[in-house]
Amino acid sequence: MLQRIRDKSSGWIAYLILGAVIITMAFFGLEAYFSPKIETYAAKVEGPAKFWVFGKQEREISQEEFRRRFEQARQEARQQQGEAFDSAAFESIESKRNILDRMVDDALMALVAEREGLTISDQEVAEQLKALPQFQVNGVYSPDQYRLTLAGQGLTHAQFMASVRADLASRMLPNQIIGSAIASDAELEAFLKLSQQTRTLRLLDLPTPSLPAEPPTDAELQAWYDANPSLYRSEEKVAVEYVEIDGASLDVPTTVDEDTLRARYAELRSRYVTEPQRVASHILVAAAVDADQATNDAARERAAALAAQARAPGADFAALARENSDDLGSKAEGGDLGVVEAGLFDAAFEQALFALDEAGQVTDPVRTPDGWHVIQLRELTPGSERPFEDVRAELEAEYFENEAERLFSELSGRLIERTYKDPTALAPSAEALGLPVQRTGLFGRGGLDQGLSAIEAVRAAAFSDAQKTERQVSDAIEIGPNHIVVIHVVEHVPEAAIPFAEVKDRVLSDLNADRLAQAAQAQAEALLERARAGETLDALATEVGRTVAELENIPRQAGLPPALLAEAFRVAAPEEGKPSFGIAKVGADRQVLFEVTAVTPGDLATLDDATRTLILGQFAQARGLVEFQEYTKALRKVYTVRVAEDRL
Repeated sequence: MLQRIRDKSSGWIAYLILGAVIITMAFFGLEAYFSPKIETYAAKVEGPAKFWVFGKQEREISQEEFRRRFEQARQEARQQQGEAFDSAAFESIESKRNILDRMVDDALMALVAEREGLTISDQEVAEQLKALPQFQVNGVYSPDQYRLTLAGQGLTHAQFMASVRADLASRMLPNQIIGSAIASDAELEAFLKLSQQTRTLRLLDLPTPSLPAEPPTDAELQAWYDANPSLYRSEEKVAVEYVEIDGASLDVPTTVDEDTLRARYAELRSRYVTEPQRVASHILVAAAVDADQATNDAARERAAALAAQARAPGADFAALARENSDDLGSKAEGGDLGVVEAGLFDAAFEQALFALDEAGQVTDPVRTPDGWHVIQLRELTPGSERPFEDVRAELEAEYFENEAERLFSELSGRLIERTYKDPTALAPSAEALGLPVQRTGLFGRGGLDQGLSAIEAVRAAAFSDAQKTERQVSDAIEIGPNHIVVIHVVEHVPEAAIPFAEVKDRVLSDLNADRLAQAAQAQAEALLERARAGETLDALATEVGRTVAELENIPRQAGLPPALLAEAFRVAAPEEGKPSFGIAKVGADRQVLFEVTAVTPGDLATLDDATRTLILGQFAQARGLVEFQEYTKALRKVYTVRVAEDRL
C-alpha cells in the first residue's frame, strides 16, 4: 500500500501541490501555521485586491484608538451638556457605534487618499502643528510647550507628526468634495421664498371642557392604575460606603533645601532657556527622489543659479521665489516658511539652515526628497536664559505642588491596589491605610441636592451592575483635581410597584387630566369639522364664549407656541375665497382652532448681495455634506468593514 501511495504522489498534480505549499511558506513563513493570530482591533477596513488576493489596502482601528476617541467625545459632550449629561446613555452601544462609524469614515478617506496618491507635504504638516492651540503660549506657537505636551502624552515627535499627517490625509477628500459643491440661484430663491414666508392667521383659543359631574368610580380608577403601571413605581435607590482621598487635605512638606531646587533647575533648564529663533524662506526646484542623473543635475544647476542671484547685492529673494519656486504652498508668499524649529523639516534642510548665523544669508542648493532647495535666513532672534535666582520661588511652589501630587498618587495607588486584591469589601483596605470609611443615606438615580450623591459620576458607578448587583468595590472615581472616592454599595432598594391604595389620589388626578385632554381634543376636532363645513370662526367663537384673535403676516419665528406655528405653516395655503383650517395642541388640555386667510412668499428684495452670497455658500456646503455622505456610503460597498462590538 505504501508503494501505491508513493507511485500516486509522483505525478504532475503532486508537483503542483508541493509548489503551492512552498510558495505559501515563502510568503508567510512556517510560523504562520503554528502561531494563531489574536485579533485586537475594534474595526478593520479592507480594500479590494489589486491582483487576485494580493495588494489589498488594510487599516485597523485599535481598541486603544477607539477608547481615546470615545473619551474625547465624552469630555466634549460633558462640557456641552453640563448637568444634563447622561453618562449611562453615552455608554450605550449605539453611542459607541456612532463614534466608531466616524472613525471608520476617517480610515476610508485615508485609504482612498493613499490609493489616489494624495500626499501631505512637510510644510502643510508643520503649519497645522503650529496652529494647534495646545502648543501655543499667548496665541503664539512655543517649541517648549510642544515638547512638554508631547512628553505628557507619551508621544515622540515622529509619532505626532505621523498622526497629524494621517489626520490631514483623511480630511483632504472630504474638504474637496464639500468645497466643490454648487447650489443654484433658483434653489436659493425657492428656499428663501419658503423660509421667509408669512401667514395671516385667525386664532380661536378654545376653553377647556368641564369634567363630568360624576367622579370616576373605584373600578375606573383601578383600571387606569392597571393600564399605566409605569406611572406608579417607587424609585430605585442605593446607599454606599466610601473612602475619600483629597490631595488638598494631605500633610505635605513645607520646606525644601537649596540643593534640591538647584537640581530641579538643572533638570528643567530647557524651560528657562529660549533657543535662537529662525525665520526662513526657500525656493524649491522640484526633482523626484528617483529622478535620473540628467534631471537631477539640471535641477541642481538651476538651484545653484538661483542661489547666485539671491546672493547678488540688492536681490529680492521673495520675488525670485514667486517667479521660480516649485513649492505651491509657499510660492505666492515669496517662499515664506515662517519660524522653523528643529524636527519640522528634512534633516539636510535643517542642517543647512541652522548653519547660517546672520540674517540675509543664503545656502547653497540642499537636496531633500522633494528636490533642491535654496534657503534664506530672513530673521535670527537670539535665545535667552532666566537665572536660578529669578525662578527660585516658582521652583519652590512647583516642588510643593509636585509633592502633594506624589503623596496623593502614592496613597490613591495603594488604595486601588488593595481594593483590586479584595474587591468585595472596602473597610479592610481603608483600615490598612488609616482612611475613614463614610456612608451615605439612600439616594436615587437623580441624587440629592448636596453630598456625594449630587456627583453624576458617583451615581453612575453606584447604579452600574458591577456595584449595584455584584456588590464590587468601584474603581477610583475622580470628583475633582487630586480628589477621588472609592465606593461600595451596601444597600439596594429595587424599583417596585406602589400599591394602589397609596397612590389613589395621584391616580384620580392623572385620570381626570387624561379625561380633560381627550375631551379637549374631541371638542377641537368637532369644531374643526364644522369650520371646514362652512361655519365661520366668529360664529364658533360666540358659541364657546371666546373672541377671535387676528395676526397679520406672522413669520415662522414668531413668538407663538411652537406647536401652533408648526401646524399653521403645515396646512395648505388657502384657495381663492376659502381659508384653510387646523387645530394645534398648545397645552395638556388646551387646543387652538385657527384659519389661514393669506400666505405671502418671502420678499427676495430685502436681501443684500452679501447676505445672499452667504446663504448660497451655506446651501452649497449643505449639499456638499450630503454628497460626501453618499460618497462614503458608496465606498462602504467597495471596502469591507469589520466591526468587533464585543471589544468596544
